[in-house]
Amino acid sequence: MALSNYVELLNYAKEHKITVGAFNALNMEILQALVSAADKMDAPVIVQTYHRHVDFAGADYMKAIAEVASGHSGVKIAMGLDHGRSYDQAKLCIDAGYSGVMIDLASEDYDYNVKETRRVVELAHGKGVSVEAELGTIVDADRTPDEIARGYTDPEVAGRFVRDTGIDCLAVSVGTAHGTYKYTPEINFGLLGELLDTVQCPIVVHGGSGTPDEDVEKMVRMGIAKLNVGTDFFNAYNDALYSFYTEHTPHCDIAEALSSARSAVEQVALRKFHILTRFRI
Repeated sequence: MALSNYVELLNYAKEHKITVGAFNALNMEILQALVSAADKMDAPVIVQTYHRHVDFAGADYMKAIAEVASGHSGVKIAMGLDHGRSYDQAKLCIDAGYSGVMIDLASEDYDYNVKETRRVVELAHGKGVSVEAELGTIVDADRTPDEIARGYTDPEVAGRFVRDTGIDCLAVSVGTAHGTYKYTPEINFGLLGELLDTVQCPIVVHGGSGTPDEDVEKMVRMGIAKLNVGTDFFNAYNDALYSFYTEHTPHCDIAEALSSARSAVEQVALRKFHILTRFRI
């Protein structure tokens, strides 16, 4: 089965009242775990490469692994770039065969963000690749809720940005953050509802790791199209490896060690999929 683009998966999500899981992977074992969980839950999945991991993992390697996984899977799989930092990085992943890319220039001024995002859209859409962008500031999770709130997405500006760029989906700031939370996140559901009602493209929420399940469930019911999760999977992978090597000799079978990490990631992914698809029709 060929890789799907974001639009195909987001249309499926809207039709079936689910939220697509956009899950980060940087090696074969994590990607295998995510796709295995997607198969068990009969749910589409976007496998993403975080921008800092592109050079480490290799865009062509990750796309090849995802394509093989898609051939063994019965669900729709997209391969995406997460928080791409430039046109050149987006182009690298598009040329490698990714089916979706995110260009994140939210920290730049509006006009530059629009200009560069439109460049990515023109390149990507010409090759059937979907584009996500970001407006507002999604900060690191060690910030207080008040600090996170300073980066909230403005619905009026968001609507204009979507019209000006032609993107396929928009990541917004409504109270979540990246990484491991130092404080309990406070989701601004009123703002999220306004964005869902007024912005003319699917809405994406980042910072799904550590966000309370009941908050994620409410966002799913409200109709977010895509939820990004990364840190929870990386923590599960590291914790499983640490436990395995604590209990075994340093020269144990590496396949057994990596299998334990893969299984741990899959269990986390299954829990995420359960929340994201529980209202499926």
